[in-house]
Amino acid sequence: MEKRLLLERQPYKYMLTWDECLKLAKSCDLNPDDVQPVLSYLHQLGNILHFHDNNQLKQYVFPDPLLVIDILKEIFHHDHSKVLKMSDPSIKARFTRVRLQKMQKDFLQQGLIPQELLETLMRKHFKSADNMNILIELMERLGLCYEVSRATEGSVKIKPVYRFPWYLQDHKPNDLKAWEKHTLGETEQITIGLEMHKFCPTGVFERLCTRLQSHLNSSYRQDWIDGVCSYCWDGNALLLIKKEVKDDYINITATGKAEMTKLDSAWNGITSILDELKTILKEWPGIVYDEYIICAHCIKQNEDSPELFTGDYLYTNCPQGLESVPCPSGIGSVHPSLVYPPSRRETKDCSPEANEAHQGHNVTLDKSTGSFVLVTGDNADIKIQDLKLSNPREEVNDRLNDSLW
Repeated sequence: MEKRLLLERQPYKYMLTWDECLKLAKSCDLNPDDVQPVLSYLHQLGNILHFHDNNQLKQYVFPDPLLVIDILKEIFHHDHSKVLKMSDPSIKARFTRVRLQKMQKDFLQQGLIPQELLETLMRKHFKSADNMNILIELMERLGLCYEVSRATEGSVKIKPVYRFPWYLQDHKPNDLKAWEKHTLGETEQITIGLEMHKFCPTGVFERLCTRLQSHLNSSYRQDWIDGVCSYCWDGNALLLIKKEVKDDYINITATGKAEMTKLDSAWNGITSILDELKTILKEWPGIVYDEYIICAHCIKQNEDSPELFTGDYLYTNCPQGLESVPCPSGIGSVHPSLVYPPSRRETKDCSPEANEAHQGHNVTLDKSTGSFVLVTGDNADIKIQDLKLSNPREEVNDRLNDSLW
């Protein structure tokens, strides 16, 4: 079966349907019931791409992962401006200069590309709109992008817009910097984090950003180069997810702000985000990290170097009758609900079936070298091709959506 799939590696034939795979299996005298296990094995080895855990993608097999990389290079271009070049006849025929200038600005600053532009960029690789949708689904599954909106204007449905976190250039809004440092009135703040020393796998934070949508409220989300701000899915807590690098230490934190009576929403939001991050990190079994909780008392006191509770509290139920938890510094205390998650238990290891969904190929973009990195099932990184990235101009967004206030 593997040899037959290798023979299917042809230019411009980047995928096979499930029926085509069954025909290949029949020619190899392979029982139909054995096709899925064989494909899963080849996916785990990194020889093909097949995602049986995805309702749409499970109907297709990608026999040549390197060909998929070549297709993605239509978007991940070493010169960003050439992605949306007005001299391209197909782009010139479909978009006006005013529209193209807006799309260029959105792409260079916010990593946004509308689906209709993706269709134009990928036109030579596809014969139908259905194939284009499969590619978009694949990019989302690989953690390269996520859908921003699927809005409507009156009775007219607008095609969705996708964000590629790898190309975000905007920095944290100034208003958000002030919001982060102060907790006022009845609002409480919970911050949990994960710290790695010296080494953080390429693209981890960007991939985390693409997986946040199911945990966030779609009414508001703001992304920048190293952070995300949004409401949790029920709208009861405001969340801030960010990455910081200092003195060889890489910290990814999730902060939730909510009224005392709605802290459960904040906890559910930030712990689910931490679980997503840890799921991604399972692809690098040897990586060492520590979890922690920032002391809410120190935050209230605006301490520059707040004390930390160990990550053990994240997996421990609050003892009955406990009224306060001392700050690790020995000065002051916090309410137990600011340290102990509600009914939190340690996450069990994934089953073999669930763990396999994260094995095989994953694609990341190393922004420091401009290289695509293909992560195979045995965690070996293969640089596909060096692509020197340009430095698009940066613009600071000083406004925060009114809904924050």
